[in-house]
Amino acid sequence: MHGVGGRDSSRKSSVTGQLRTDPGLVLCDVLMVVLAYATALLLRFDGDAPTVYWVHLVPFAAAAGATYVLLLARVGLYARVWGQAGVVEAWWIGVTATGAAALLVLADLVPAGGRALPVSVPLNAGLLLVLLLAVARFQVRVRDQGRAMAPEDGDAVLVIGAPRAARAAVEQMRGEPHARLRPVVIVTDEASAWHRRLAGVPVVGPVDDLPGFAWAYGGQQVLLLPGRDKASDERALTLARAAGLGVRTLPSLHDATRRSYREIHETALEALLGRPPVAVDLTAMRSIITGKRVLVTGAGGSIGSEIAVQVARLDPAEVVLLDHDETHLHDAMARLTGTGRSVLGDIRDAEFLDTLMGELRPHVVFHAAAHKHVPILERFPAEAVRTNVHGTDVLVRAAVRWGTERFVAISTDKAVRPQCVMGATKRIAEQIVVHGDGPGRHFCAVRFGNVLGSRGSVVPTFLDQLRAGGPLTVTHPDMTRYFMTTGEAVSLVLQAAATSEGGEVFVLDMGEPVRIVDLAERMIDLAGLVLGVDIDVRFTGLRAGEKLVEELSSPDESVHATAHAKVFRVGTGTIDAVTLRTAVGELCAHAWAGRDEATRALLFEVAGLRPPDVIALPEPRPVMAALP
Repeated sequence: MHGVGGRDSSRKSSVTGQLRTDPGLVLCDVLMVVLAYATALLLRFDGDAPTVYWVHLVPFAAAAGATYVLLLARVGLYARVWGQAGVVEAWWIGVTATGAAALLVLADLVPAGGRALPVSVPLNAGLLLVLLLAVARFQVRVRDQGRAMAPEDGDAVLVIGAPRAARAAVEQMRGEPHARLRPVVIVTDEASAWHRRLAGVPVVGPVDDLPGFAWAYGGQQVLLLPGRDKASDERALTLARAAGLGVRTLPSLHDATRRSYREIHETALEALLGRPPVAVDLTAMRSIITGKRVLVTGAGGSIGSEIAVQVARLDPAEVVLLDHDETHLHDAMARLTGTGRSVLGDIRDAEFLDTLMGELRPHVVFHAAAHKHVPILERFPAEAVRTNVHGTDVLVRAAVRWGTERFVAISTDKAVRPQCVMGATKRIAEQIVVHGDGPGRHFCAVRFGNVLGSRGSVVPTFLDQLRAGGPLTVTHPDMTRYFMTTGEAVSLVLQAAATSEGGEVFVLDMGEPVRIVDLAERMIDLAGLVLGVDIDVRFTGLRAGEKLVEELSSPDESVHATAHAKVFRVGTGTIDAVTLRTAVGELCAHAWAGRDEATRALLFEVAGLRPPDVIALPEPRPVMAALP
């Protein structure tokens, strides 16, 4: 969604995040197939092929082009970010091109009326196409790396650490020229890497010679990477200070595995994100927060507690933290500075909530309370409805009754064409919130993707697996998700609260979706480990209710710009109020009666969908082979 000033259609295509086919690359592949077959035919006959074979070549090359395009599309090779391609992409190119060549050789061996071409033609063309397909794609990475040069006027940085982690650091510095850091040399104790170049930067060592390298390369700062033992770090720090160098350190996710997810360093999570964090100006928030009474539900969770922290900085009259988990509520209160109090209670208890709202009379409500774990909610749909649908309905009714001015509900990308119980409940919750809007009220929902470091999400799971020595488990090689840091997510929530005119669903421009396997590899790099040597990645298969690719809006939802460049409003279409009220009442009745299957069936009906069929996907490889 870069270039926000473009048409809504371009914004919409980026927001939806669907896997896209590159038509230019498809055309290029077809032309390369024709070129490869023509070249193979000329080589077979030393440049003088009989006319009959040229006649046969035309339909055969057309069939070959279709075969290659279909197979390449089937494995997702038209929807990769080739500027970041690596060994996995190269492996798939080789396997797919070899498979296509084998099919075409067989097609030539068993024709209806004699072979169309000499068998060496599809064989040699297949070998040539492996090279051509790889060159056509990987030239994008070569070009991007050639452009990503460090700023010439930045501080000269000596990178100290293992070669694999050092390469990631060098590429990150080049990708963020505003940081004005210029990697000039990599210093390592691994003698096998000395006197070589890595990402275009010379590799030298040992670290004991750091002062000499600083003088030789004009070093001004040292970047000390994680993964080294404490004694080595102390030695490098002593040498750097003795040489008058500034010292920067990168937080180690390997060290973070010894801490809870709340203690993960935010800059480390931003490094995993692979893009600059979204900046949101909080100035506009003061007009709706300062001097106001604010209620945060689900305040013990990752998002809820961060909302409470950021709201408390904006000088509210009072901020009240509501959660049903006393431990998490206690932890959230410990983070607060300024006016705040905690309330232990359940949003599903209508009498309790009405009493609380009547006492507090909140001007602003941030609704972050929800059940969110997809596999568990697939097993317990009634419980999902009790909290995510009934709890939201109770809270919205109380907010309307007691004059709440602004109401912001946290939603999810899983509410878009939901394939899971959790997503369907959130879809209905969005409708409940939108229908709560009215004169003098600004009720809205904010829809975004996964939050790095949130409780139970993929990053803490990977951290636990790193601590246990692996493997890191990924459901599917092509699984992608949108990601943001907790700070970004909360900035969006606050921005939406100030932007809302009432009745909207907002989404954020979150950049490109991230492949989960790439995230796992980045975490391994940041932990100073080597994939395939120190730790492995294993594919386990999709779980019930999971999508391969998440979306932030569906094709039938319109996408519109707002006053903020990174915040967009989607036109979701609404169920009429009477139909929604009747359906929610019936749905909650099934849920509270414990009728799980009836609840599941009605849930998707109310959400405007049928229960999802089992999605047929290629079987993932059980274990990811060691990658260099």
